[in-house]
Amino acid sequence: MDVKVGDIVISKRGHDAGKAFIVVALLNESYALIADGKSRKLASPKQKNVKHLKTVAGTDADKLGVIDDKAVAGLIKQTQTDIEK
Repeated sequence: MDVKVGDIVISKRGHDAGKAFIVVALLNESYALIADGKSRKLASPKQKNVKHLKTVAGTDADKLGVIDDKAVAGLIKQTQTDIEK
Protein backbone atom coordinates (compact mmCIF):
# COMPACT_ATOMS: atom_id res chain seq x y z
CA MET A 1 0.00 0.00 0.00
CA ASP A 2 1.25 3.44 -0.86
CA VAL A 3 0.61 5.65 2.17
CA LYS A 4 2.59 8.87 2.52
CA VAL A 5 3.02 11.40 5.28
CA GLY A 6 0.27 13.99 4.93
CA ASP A 7 -2.31 11.68 3.36
CA ILE A 8 -5.88 11.75 4.60
CA VAL A 9 -6.88 8.15 5.30
CA ILE A 10 -9.95 6.24 6.48
CA SER A 11 -9.52 3.41 8.98
CA LYS A 12 -10.92 0.14 7.60
CA ARG A 13 -10.50 -2.00 10.73
CA GLY A 14 -10.66 -1.70 14.51
CA HIS A 15 -12.79 0.33 16.88
CA ASP A 16 -12.02 3.45 14.83
CA ALA A 17 -13.26 1.94 11.53
CA GLY A 18 -14.77 4.57 9.26
CA LYS A 19 -13.01 7.52 10.93
CA ALA A 20 -10.72 9.86 9.02
CA PHE A 21 -7.14 10.55 10.08
CA ILE A 22 -4.02 12.18 8.72
CA VAL A 23 -0.75 10.27 8.44
CA VAL A 24 1.83 12.10 10.57
CA ALA A 25 4.72 9.62 10.24
CA LEU A 26 5.69 6.27 8.77
CA LEU A 27 7.39 3.82 11.13
CA ASN A 28 8.24 1.29 8.39
CA GLU A 29 6.54 -0.16 5.32
CA SER A 30 3.86 -1.80 7.50
CA TYR A 31 2.96 0.81 10.13
CA ALA A 32 2.01 4.48 10.17
CA LEU A 33 1.25 6.98 12.93
CA ILE A 34 -2.10 8.69 12.47
CA ALA A 35 -3.93 11.54 14.23
CA ASP A 36 -7.26 13.29 13.85
CA GLY A 37 -6.73 16.33 16.08
CA LYS A 38 -9.61 15.37 18.39
CA SER A 39 -9.46 11.92 19.97
CA ARG A 40 -5.92 11.31 18.69
CA LYS A 41 -3.74 14.38 19.08
CA LEU A 42 -0.49 15.05 17.23
CA ALA A 43 1.37 14.62 20.53
CA SER A 44 0.10 11.03 20.89
CA PRO A 45 -0.70 9.58 17.46
CA LYS A 46 -2.09 6.06 16.98
CA GLN A 47 0.04 3.33 15.43
CA LYS A 48 -1.92 1.63 12.65
CA ASN A 49 -1.15 -1.11 10.14
CA VAL A 50 -1.19 0.45 6.65
CA LYS A 51 -3.22 -2.53 5.38
CA HIS A 52 -6.05 -1.17 7.52
CA LEU A 53 -5.95 2.30 5.97
CA LYS A 54 -7.59 3.60 2.80
CA THR A 55 -6.11 6.77 1.29
CA VAL A 56 -8.78 9.27 0.27
CA ALA A 57 -6.73 12.43 -0.35
CA GLY A 58 -3.23 13.79 -0.21
CA THR A 59 -2.04 17.00 1.43
CA ASP A 60 1.16 18.99 1.50
CA ALA A 61 3.45 17.08 3.88
CA ASP A 62 5.57 20.20 4.48
CA LYS A 63 2.67 21.79 6.39
CA LEU A 64 2.59 19.00 8.99
CA GLY A 65 5.57 20.42 10.85
CA VAL A 66 3.86 23.72 11.62
CA ILE A 67 0.21 22.80 12.21
CA ASP A 68 -1.62 22.03 15.42
CA ASP A 69 -4.47 19.70 16.39
CA LYS A 70 -7.14 22.23 15.45
CA ALA A 71 -5.66 22.62 11.97
CA VAL A 72 -5.54 18.82 11.51
CA ALA A 73 -9.21 18.48 12.51
CA GLY A 74 -10.15 21.31 10.15
CA LEU A 75 -8.19 19.79 7.27
CA ILE A 76 -9.87 16.42 7.76
CA LYS A 77 -13.31 18.04 7.94
CA GLN A 78 -12.66 20.08 4.79
CA THR A 79 -11.45 17.00 2.91
CA GLN A 80 -14.50 14.97 3.95
CA THR A 81 -16.77 17.78 2.74
CA ASP A 82 -14.94 17.93 -0.61
CA ILE A 83 -15.24 14.15 -1.06
CA GLU A 84 -18.98 14.20 -0.34
CA LYS A 85 -19.60 16.78 -3.11
